[in-house]
Amino acid sequence: MMNLFQNTELVDSHTVGQILNEIISPRLSNRGLIWNGKYLWFDQPKNSMRQVFGYSRLKGETGTFVWGVCLDFVPTISSNKLKFHRTDKSVTQHLFEWTDEYSNSFFGGQLDGGITTHWGKQETKNSIHRLLDKYEQRINNWFDRASTFQNLIEIAEQQIKKGKSYTLHSPDQRLVLAFLQAKTNQFDNATKTINLLTLEDSLKELLLKQICKSG
Repeated sequence: MMNLFQNTELVDSHTVGQILNEIISPRLSNRGLIWNGKYLWFDQPKNSMRQVFGYSRLKGETGTFVWGVCLDFVPTISSNKLKFHRTDKSVTQHLFEWTDEYSNSFFGGQLDGGITTHWGKQETKNSIHRLLDKYEQRINNWFDRASTFQNLIEIAEQQIKKGKSYTLHSPDQRLVLAFLQAKTNQFDNATKTINLLTLEDSLKELLLKQICKSG
C-alpha cells in the first residue's frame, strides 16, 4: 500500500503498542479485557471461554481489529498434533470477526475506512480512534451475544453458511462447531461435523477421541 502520508514519519512498533494501550485498554477494561503487552486484550476464563480482542498488523504499515472468543476445550492443529489454548500465553481466537472492509478486501473491496495507519504519531492515534468509534458498538454487541455455547453454535453455523471471507478463518469453523456440539451433548452431530473436515483420517481419529472427552 502506498504511503499517503509522505510528510510524516513511520511510527515504530513500540510506540504503536503504547498508542494502542492508551486508546483501546480503557475502553475494553469495562468488559474485563486486559492488554497482554502486545496485540491482544482478553479476560480470564469464564465457563471455559474468554473474550479476545486483537489488533492485526497488515501490509503497508496499517492495522485492523479482530474480535472473538477463545475456548479452552477446543484444540487447534499444529504439526499434526492437537494444541489447546488454556493459558494466557496460548490465547487465540477460535471464532472471530474481522472489520467489513478487511473481509471484503479479499474479494476486491477497498480497505478504506476499515484500517489504521502507522504513518505519523498523531495520525496513528486518530486512525485508531476512528476505527474504534466505528466498530465499538458492534464489537460489544458481538461479545454480548457470544456468551453462551448455544449462541456460539449459532454464530459458527452462520459463518459456515455465509462462507466468503469466513472460509479464510483459521481454525475452520466446523472444527469449533464440533466441539461446541459435544460440549452441549450433541455427540452424533459432533461426529458428523468432524467427518466433514478435510483432514487425514489419523487427525480425525484424534479429534473424535477428544470429542468424547468434551461433554
